[in-house]
Amino acid sequence: MKTSLIALTAALTLGLGTASAFADTVGESHRCVRLSDIRESPVINDKTIVLKMRAKDDFKRVDMRGTCSGMKFSGIGHSTPTDELCTSDAITVLQPVGAACMIEKIVTIDKAEADSLLSTR
Repeated sequence: MKTSLIALTAALTLGLGTASAFADTVGESHRCVRLSDIRESPVINDKTIVLKMRAKDDFKRVDMRGTCSGMKFSGIGHSTPTDELCTSDAITVLQPVGAACMIEKIVTIDKAEADSLLSTR
């Protein structure tokens, strides 16, 4: 089982995967994204994560189902048997141990939205 750790100040870097050859359309929803395509994953607040993808100017917004208390301050973990982060996956808040939150959606966003979200951290 592959385990990844996503923390507020740490980048999520797994393997040497290459960026996807095809750009996504802004607003496009995704069921899954490849973990090896993620360069960084800053937590914006207790409901939102921005995924900075390996491809230049490729960003995804991960929206949680409801508030995931503590996510912004303590970081999160994710465990999966595959190289994917999917909307069917749970994200675990590191402190207090065991709090699990579900992903509602993963959406492609443009650089302007990513910059705006990142500026609110």
